[in-house]
Amino acid sequence: MTAFESGAATDVGQVRAHNEDTFVVAGTVFVVADGMGGHNGGEIASQIAVDRLAGIGPVSSIDDLVRGVQEANADILERAREQPEFRGMGTTVVMLADIDQAGSHRLGVANVGDSRLYRLTDSGLHQHTEDHSLVEALVRDGRLTRAEAAVHPQRNIVTRALGIDDKVLVDAWELIPVVGDRYVLCSDGLFGEIDDDEIHEVLQASSSPQDAANELVRRAREAGGRDNITVVVVDVVEADPGEEHPDDRVVGIHKALSAKVLGDASPATPEPRRDETPGGFVPPAMTWRVGLFAAAVLAVVIGMLVAVSAIGRSGYTVVEGDNGTVVILKGRDGGFLFFDQTLEVESDIDVDELPPMAVTAVRDGQRFDALETAELYLENLRDSSDSSGS
Repeated sequence: MTAFESGAATDVGQVRAHNEDTFVVAGTVFVVADGMGGHNGGEIASQIAVDRLAGIGPVSSIDDLVRGVQEANADILERAREQPEFRGMGTTVVMLADIDQAGSHRLGVANVGDSRLYRLTDSGLHQHTEDHSLVEALVRDGRLTRAEAAVHPQRNIVTRALGIDDKVLVDAWELIPVVGDRYVLCSDGLFGEIDDDEIHEVLQASSSPQDAANELVRRAREAGGRDNITVVVVDVVEADPGEEHPDDRVVGIHKALSAKVLGDASPATPEPRRDETPGGFVPPAMTWRVGLFAAAVLAVVIGMLVAVSAIGRSGYTVVEGDNGTVVILKGRDGGFLFFDQTLEVESDIDVDELPPMAVTAVRDGQRFDALETAELYLENLRDSSDSSGS
C-alpha cells in the first residue's frame, strides 16, 4: 500500500481582492484548482472542480482521473447554464491520487491549465506537468526564451481550462511511488513569484510537509504576492517494496491531443449489389445507376463546399481592430478562399494601453478554437490593461 503525510497552505496574496484558489486533501486524493472569471465565478468554478474530484472514489487507473476531471468540467458548464451570470468561469486543476491496481499501488497525476506538480527526489526537483499557457506555447514555438517567459506580462493566460468547452483535454501520468519522494501541487501564484531553485531550497530544508507549504506561501507573498498562492505538499511515507525505481518514476502517460470528436457511430457502407445479368446485355437498371452516380457526385460536391465553409469559418482570432481596440474575429487568419474573417466581438480595450509584450501578442494575432477561450483571453487582456493603467 501507499501512505502519505501532507500539508497545505493558501493565501489571497497582496493584490487580489478574493482568493479564487481552492484545494483539498481527502485521504489519498490531493487537488489544487486556480479559478478564473468575474462575479466570483473563479471561486465557484474551482470549488466545483475540487468537490467533484475529492469524491472520485476508488481509482484503478489514470483513465479514472481523466474521467473525473471531465466530469468536473461538465459540472462547471452545467452551473454556468443554470446561472448565466457565471458564463465564462473556469479553473485550472492539478491532482495527485493513489491508484490501486488489484493491490499494487501507483500514483496518478492529472492536470489542465498552468497549475503545476513538482517532485523532489535525491536527484533534484522535477516539474512533471506541462503548462497549458500562452507563454509555454510561445516557448515551444521558439518565440520566447524561458527567461522571457518568466517575466512575460501575459504569463497567466491559459490555453486549457475547465468550464470553457464541452470537451476538455486532460494530461495524465502514472508514477511509481517511492518512500522519501516529496510532491508539490501549486497554483501559479507560487512559481510566478519564486523560481524553481528557491522552491527546491525550501523543500529540502523543511522537515515536514506543513512547514514546507507554509514557507513556500510566505516567500511567494513576500516576493510580491500578485496572485493567489496555494501549495499542497505530499510526502510518500510508505510504498510497495521490491520494485525497480527509475529516476523519472513514470510508467504510464495519457497525453491529450487536439482532434475532431466523431460521433459514436458512422453509417455502414452498404455492400455493393452484384449484377447477375448475363454478360453482353446492358439492363435498363443501368439508367438509374447513372442517375445514382450523378447524385453521389453532387453529394460529394456539396459535402466539399460544406467542408470548405466549415474550414473558412472555423476558429477565432484576438487581434487589433481598425480603430485600435482589441477585437475577436471569426474565421481563419487572413481569410480562406472566398471566406473572409468577420467581426465577432468588439471590445473597448485600447491596444496602446496594454503592456508592451501584450501589444506584440495582440498585433501578431492570437488564435483559439473556441469563442469562450478567446473571450477569456480578452478578459485577461482587460485585467492587464487595468493593471498597467493603475
